[in-house]
Amino acid sequence: MNFTRRRVTQLAALFSATAVLPGIPQVNAQGAERPTLVVAVNDQPAKLEPADNPLALDMRVTYSVFDTLIRRDYLTEKANPEGGVVLVPGLATQWRRIDERTVELTLREGVRFHNGDPFTAEDVAFTFSQERLFGEKAMFPSAKTYLGEIEPVEVIDPLTVRIRSRAADPVLELRLADPVGSVIGKSAYAAGGPDGFKRHPIGTGPAKFVNWKNGDSLLFDAYDDYWGGRPNFSSITYRVVPELAARVAGLINGEYDIALQISPDQFSLIEAAPGLTVRGGPIDNLQLIWFVCNESVVSDKRLRQAMSLAIDRQLIVDSLWAGKTTIPNSFQIPSFGSLYNPDRKDFSYDPERAKALVKEAGYTGDIITIRNVTGYYPFGDEMIQVVQKMWQDVGLNVKLEMVESFSQVYTPGRAVGTGSANFLMPAPEGLGYILFGKGSTAQTRHGFVTADNLNAVIDELKTSADPKSRYDLYQQALDILADEVPATAIYLMPQFYGVKSAIHWTPYPGYWLDFRPDNLSFAN
Repeated sequence: MNFTRRRVTQLAALFSATAVLPGIPQVNAQGAERPTLVVAVNDQPAKLEPADNPLALDMRVTYSVFDTLIRRDYLTEKANPEGGVVLVPGLATQWRRIDERTVELTLREGVRFHNGDPFTAEDVAFTFSQERLFGEKAMFPSAKTYLGEIEPVEVIDPLTVRIRSRAADPVLELRLADPVGSVIGKSAYAAGGPDGFKRHPIGTGPAKFVNWKNGDSLLFDAYDDYWGGRPNFSSITYRVVPELAARVAGLINGEYDIALQISPDQFSLIEAAPGLTVRGGPIDNLQLIWFVCNESVVSDKRLRQAMSLAIDRQLIVDSLWAGKTTIPNSFQIPSFGSLYNPDRKDFSYDPERAKALVKEAGYTGDIITIRNVTGYYPFGDEMIQVVQKMWQDVGLNVKLEMVESFSQVYTPGRAVGTGSANFLMPAPEGLGYILFGKGSTAQTRHGFVTADNLNAVIDELKTSADPKSRYDLYQQALDILADEVPATAIYLMPQFYGVKSAIHWTPYPGYWLDFRPDNLSFAN
C-alpha cells in the first residue's frame, strides 16, 4: 500500500504526454459542450444490475444510472449528522402510509428511460415483482436481505402504486430508498434479458450507458432528458487503473478528474499539486473480524470477549489510517438518529481484562486459525497482522493464513475470519438483522448457534413502529452481541478520493458515486 514519490513521479512523466488538458470542454455524442469526467477506479464492476448482490465496484457506477422511488438526501444529512436519515422524492413525488404494511406512492410524470420508454406504474410492479426479487424462483433473491418481503405491487393507475410488505415494516420507506430497489424498465429488461442487462443497463438516471471495454473502461453519456435536470457533465469514463501510484500520477497530470482508493500516505503529494485536493472519510461500512462460534477453540464466549478486548483499535487507526477514520462504539452509526446510543462502549481496549478472561476460559494453547483474503480490503492485510500480534500478547496461540478467495476462507478449520458490513440502510434492520439475525452470515456461515434470544428480540424489532420500543429492543440486541461476541468491529472503513479542486462534488458515506446535477458541478 506504500508508494514512493519516485514511483509516482515516474508514472507522472509517462502520463504527461497523453494527459487531458484540464478545463477544456469535450464534445460528447450528443454534441453538448460540457466538461467530460474521467474517474480512475481500482477495478471494474462485476455487473450493472443493481439488485444482483451488489458489490462496491458495482454500486459506484450504478448509482448514477438508476433511480429509486424515494431518495436519501445525503447532503442534508451531512450538514446535520445527528439528525438521522432524510428522505426526499425520487421517482415518486409523494408517498403516504396506508397501514403498518402499506405505502402508497404517486409517481413522477413525464419521466423516460434511457431508451425512450415512458416510466409507469408497470415498471415499478416489475421491479418489485415475484419473478425478479421475491418469488421462490426469483432472479435475484438476495435483494430480500435489503428490501424485506414485499407482496405483488398493486397498480392503482399509471402513476399510483401501493407497495405492501408481508408483515408490519416500520422502515418500508427507507427500504425503497435503498439502491437495491432501483427501478428497472419492464420492456427494456425483457428486450435484453437478465444477462444482457447486466452489461448494458438502461435506467432513468443522469448517466446513460455507451460501452464497456472489458478491463479498461466504462463510458456513459449525459442523459439530457434526466428528470432531475440536465447533467453538468458531457460524459463519464470510469477508467480501470489498478495501481495506486498510477492513479495518483494520472490525477496530478490531468489525466483523471477523480481518483479513487487514495491512501493517507498519498495525501501530501496530491494536496501539494496545484488544483488538487483530497476528499472523503469514514463511510457506513464496518471492518470486521468474525469468530466461528461453534469452532471448539473459540466456542467459549469468554475467549471471544478477550480477543475483542485485546485489540487496540486506536493504535491501528493511527498507524494505518493516520487517524483519519473512526472507531464505532457498537454495531450502530450516528445516522440511526434517535435510535443511536452514543454512550455504548462495546469495543473498548483492556488487555489486562483480556488476559484474565483467557485464563477464566481455560484456554490451553490450542492453535487459533485466522483466514484473510490477501489484498481484498485496503490495509486489511496489515490490520489483521497487527491484531494477530495483539492476541499473541495476551497469551493466545494464533496462526494467520493468507488465502486468495472467500471460498477458501469458508473451508473447515478456521476459527477467525476478516470481513466487512455495509449499513446500506441506516437502521437496525440494515445491519443487526442482516448480519446476526435468522439466516444471517453469523448464523449460517460462522456458527453463531446461541442466537435464540437475539432472534426473538430482532423479530420483535422488525415489526415495532414505536420509536421508544425500537430503541429499547435494539439496545437489548446490542447487549446480547456484546456478551456473545460473534464478531467485533475494528473501525469504519474510510474512502478517500483525489479530486480536482474545480469540481464541486461531495462523496457520500457509502461506495456509490452520485453525479446528479445537485451534487456535481464545475467551476468556470
